[in-house]
Amino acid sequence: MDLLRDMTNLKHILVEGITVLLCLFLAAYVWAQPFAGMSDAIEQGDYGNVKAVVISRHGEIIYEGYFRGTQADDLHEVHSVTKSIGSALIGIAHRQGRIRLDQDLTEFFGDLYPMSQPPYANKQSITVEAILQQRHGIEWDEWSLDYSHPQNPVQAAIRSGDWYDYILRRPMDARPGEKFTYSTIGSTLMSRMIRYATGQSAEHFATLELFDPLGIESFRWAFSGVNDTGNQWPNPDNDVPLGMGLWLNPRDMLKIGELYLNGGLHNGRRILDQSWVDASWAAYSNSNNTEIFADSPGSGYGYQWWTRRITDDLGRTWAWKYAVGWARQYIQLIPELNLVLASVADDYDYDGPGIGALLQSFILPELSPILDRRFNGAWYDPETDGQGLTLEVLKEGARLIGFWYTYGENGGNRWFTFDGDINGSTAVVSIIQTSGGAFLQGDPVTRSEWGTGRFSVFDCDHITFEINSPDVTSSVPLTRLTGSCSAQ
Repeated sequence: MDLLRDMTNLKHILVEGITVLLCLFLAAYVWAQPFAGMSDAIEQGDYGNVKAVVISRHGEIIYEGYFRGTQADDLHEVHSVTKSIGSALIGIAHRQGRIRLDQDLTEFFGDLYPMSQPPYANKQSITVEAILQQRHGIEWDEWSLDYSHPQNPVQAAIRSGDWYDYILRRPMDARPGEKFTYSTIGSTLMSRMIRYATGQSAEHFATLELFDPLGIESFRWAFSGVNDTGNQWPNPDNDVPLGMGLWLNPRDMLKIGELYLNGGLHNGRRILDQSWVDASWAAYSNSNNTEIFADSPGSGYGYQWWTRRITDDLGRTWAWKYAVGWARQYIQLIPELNLVLASVADDYDYDGPGIGALLQSFILPELSPILDRRFNGAWYDPETDGQGLTLEVLKEGARLIGFWYTYGENGGNRWFTFDGDINGSTAVVSIIQTSGGAFLQGDPVTRSEWGTGRFSVFDCDHITFEINSPDVTSSVPLTRLTGSCSAQ
């Protein structure tokens, strides 16, 4: 009995200890939660009816918040985010050699419709790439009327009973490739492309080639009552649309963003080619050729992905890639920061500040790029042109070495080297002064410790170099002279 009582007491002690440790862990997690004040602002509705935000950096979730009764596993209709995922499926089929970008619609729809006869005949020159770029040339306007309006062409296509036929009968108002015309039903043509090229439905192909490899187990397609109760999708094959209607949870949306951030790789498995990711984010439609981007240089549209530049509250500007759906469903990436954000909202009737404003004010100001090999190259202070530094991050990414070319008070050359450890966005180095030696001669070089320095990344083109030595204490703003954050 004593043994039993002792074992029982031990069990209580262990349980209490584990509970205390768990409480301490959770408390630490809460206190360590980044982006102070953001959750409160979302709760108060300052940024619309946001329901969930999940953020990862370098593949690790750093923030996760659910609001307005939402749970982590809840599926949300992501609307046009579906287009970006549809583009990924075309990219997978392209990698497998099943789809070419120059294939025209006749190849995919010729067994369904008389593509050589009016009104289909003028669609023959529309290619896979033109559909991906939304530069198909078909007359279409789904932005002038709300999507719920019965005269919106998306609604009209659904009511027609065959949305492929509906859009393929529409008149052309430009040659393919000539202008940007956003069309949800145009994007649904990708569904037929997948079936024709692979012999599988878009849903089956997505499950096998994208969702299963990423560990996405829970999803469905439904749109405005269509197929909610077993109705047929309005196309000859009853295929799910790749332009709309997909439901996902935010964590799984995040996985799609991370796949693109990692250049098409997931856990060492290549799902998309790096070249496909690059093409998806190229601005084929931009401020030079498309009116909606005219006031936003750097903005554009790729393969069913949007691209812009965003300026945070510190005045830093970042490349911004995103998939977006009606009512503010987002997968957003800031590649320079290795950042992915997935969010869902219920903002059908709200046009105030949203996730973009949160990104600018709460998220980006807390983050700086990791000091890695993207920062290799030449740097200088514009105020002291003619002198500068060369930096090199060693391959393993934990050590910074460099060379400082400058001048003494009398105008003579002074040479320094430095070497130190990297910790995230900073590096602390020893600064070594060198003297002696002669050009093309083997004279010995004298090395002596001159001081210490600290490099702190501000953004991809600016670093602060803090110097501390008996001779001088200073802070030098450095600007990039060579290289870029896009270089790995």
